[in-house]
Amino acid sequence: SIPESSALLIESPAGKVIHTGDLKLDPTPLVGEAWDPGLWGQAAAGGVQALVCDSTNVFSEHPGRSEASLRAPLAELIAGAKGMVAATTFASNVARLKTLAEAGRDAGRSIVLMGRAMQKMVRTAEEAGVLSGFPDTLAPEAARDIPREKLMLIVTGSQGERRAASAQLSQGRFLGLELKAGDLFVFSSKIIPGNERGVIRVMNAYSEMGVDVVAEDDRYHVSGHANRPDLLAVHALVKPRMIVPMHGEHRHLREHARLAEAGGIPAVVAPNGSMVDLSGASPQVVEHVETGRIYRDGSVLIGALDGIVRDRIRLALNGHLAISVIIDEDDTPIEEPWVVALGLPTASASGAPLVEAVEDAVAEVLGRADRRLVASDEKLEREVARVAKQAALETIGRKPEVSVVISRLET
Repeated sequence: SIPESSALLIESPAGKVIHTGDLKLDPTPLVGEAWDPGLWGQAAAGGVQALVCDSTNVFSEHPGRSEASLRAPLAELIAGAKGMVAATTFASNVARLKTLAEAGRDAGRSIVLMGRAMQKMVRTAEEAGVLSGFPDTLAPEAARDIPREKLMLIVTGSQGERRAASAQLSQGRFLGLELKAGDLFVFSSKIIPGNERGVIRVMNAYSEMGVDVVAEDDRYHVSGHANRPDLLAVHALVKPRMIVPMHGEHRHLREHARLAEAGGIPAVVAPNGSMVDLSGASPQVVEHVETGRIYRDGSVLIGALDGIVRDRIRLALNGHLAISVIIDEDDTPIEEPWVVALGLPTASASGAPLVEAVEDAVAEVLGRADRRLVASDEKLEREVARVAKQAALETIGRKPEVSVVISRLET
């Protein structure tokens, strides 16, 4: 469903490798080139050593449906709506945006695109020649003068993103427009695993407003991935010596491997980070490399699992106490502990100062600490942090992150 997505044909000393990318067998895609089995047959001529293949819809038993099949049922749904209609899908799926806009036009409605990503995607696709014949649209401010029953909004936020247009409309007026009881909202998309909470939050908000919500209905959405029968068709067309399932959760990869092996094609389950040897008679995982998100922090690249991002989040959520303790050469605490609070309330609800409460608690534990505790930096740091967190909890109701700096004087 992404414009101009491509498969890769990779020549290697061990033979050809075909990487499908996001794969769909659509003879009438509306945008972009249609599925061309002849071209794929040419690419596979002479033999393919390995097929690295999309696995997203391996559990879908029916053949995939064309984008062209959606326009009529969407137009019927929109024509039957009594009030304003809004619909959402992925902004990158310009074919679906065109289908929705044409269905709205067929139902006699003016079309409004809402959300910068969607407007930019349509504009860029038109400038690149990928998209043509898109119905005329109105700016949101111009739509205010159009009767509600003659309007259709196509909005961003199919995955429940908080700042997207669908979420904004679910909270009330957005760019001068609002949905009301009796209006219709259509999710022409599926929920990506992990986004359920955000999407359901938006759906419930519309329901509470009295807006009718249509979601997870196959009459108004087709997937951008090949279903199980389509995968089998690709296997038969390419005739690879081996298959490496990709793009899916682990259970999708595993099921695709089973499907390949049931057809007599060796396969391997290779999650992210797997280094696979494709040169033999069957694929073999020979090594693993570190994978995952990488963040740029200033001028340094850090890994998602390095702990730095986690620590930053904890500091943001919990606040921070820095505590300085000075120990003399006889292992005796001297002076009062010094506390600095960052990102925390300065006082309790009754006005008790936080820093004073923590300093008093730490001074008390230092005053009664035995020499064995004071002599060990590790034990002393742990005890001071524990007491400081407890004092903060009792004062402001929160346990902050704590850093303890122990300075020892030497003779």
